[in-house]
Amino acid sequence: MASLLHVRQTGRRMTIVLDDPSRQNALSAEMVGEIEGALDAAPPGLAALVIQGANGAFSAGADLKSLSGALARPPEPGEADPVEALNAAGGRFFARFAALPFVTIAAVDGPAVGGGMGLAAAADIVIATARARFSLSETSLGIPPAQIAPHLVARIGERVARRLALTGARLDGRDAAALGLADFYCDSDAERDARLEALLASVERCAPGANAEAKRLFRACRTQTSDAYIETAAKSFAEALRGPEGREGLSAFIEKREPSWTRSA
Repeated sequence: MASLLHVRQTGRRMTIVLDDPSRQNALSAEMVGEIEGALDAAPPGLAALVIQGANGAFSAGADLKSLSGALARPPEPGEADPVEALNAAGGRFFARFAALPFVTIAAVDGPAVGGGMGLAAAADIVIATARARFSLSETSLGIPPAQIAPHLVARIGERVARRLALTGARLDGRDAAALGLADFYCDSDAERDARLEALLASVERCAPGANAEAKRLFRACRTQTSDAYIETAAKSFAEALRGPEGREGLSAFIEKREPSWTRSA
């Protein structure tokens, strides 16, 4: 079976291109398995991952044929519901993607439907092109946007996420940028490529361990009390400053030179 994605790595950058034209890059079990395999193989010290789609689409989201197959197999008494199991597996994938230690950038060019929209929302940074089309279509199919809900809320807030979900909203790239679903809107391919290169160059100036810890702290501050977070953050800061990246960063600043991690980019 041909691979459903292409993986490129250059220096501290990795690009994953979803390429399943027959299903518009749907997040089938096979596609998710290949993405997770690529993530497992990511080298230490990676600065950034760019995820995008081929064939004029980002991702059509859930593989509805697989869902239909699971629906056709009602669980026996005491047996786990296969529909529930499929949905939970998707939730674990989105959670893993959101928690990756390196910076994730979703370059959305074409449709990002349902779970495809959720995958973009789980990224740290989203670039939308003039061809981007975001669709939160689950409720129009009689189902809720279950596993992508926390990632939409984290990105655009509950009020906007609720409105989009309850209306089965469809947005173009400009609309998505206006709502904060996309961080950048690019009219042309040249503008998109320039924006992506500028972002990657900026990310590579940051220490990979510090970026990973920053992502962890942003997650922690949403769930911890203020007092607990103060202690968590203080411990994190002290450990980072006393660690190799903190020492190197401080030395580089004093010596007016670039830190070592930028030379490996």
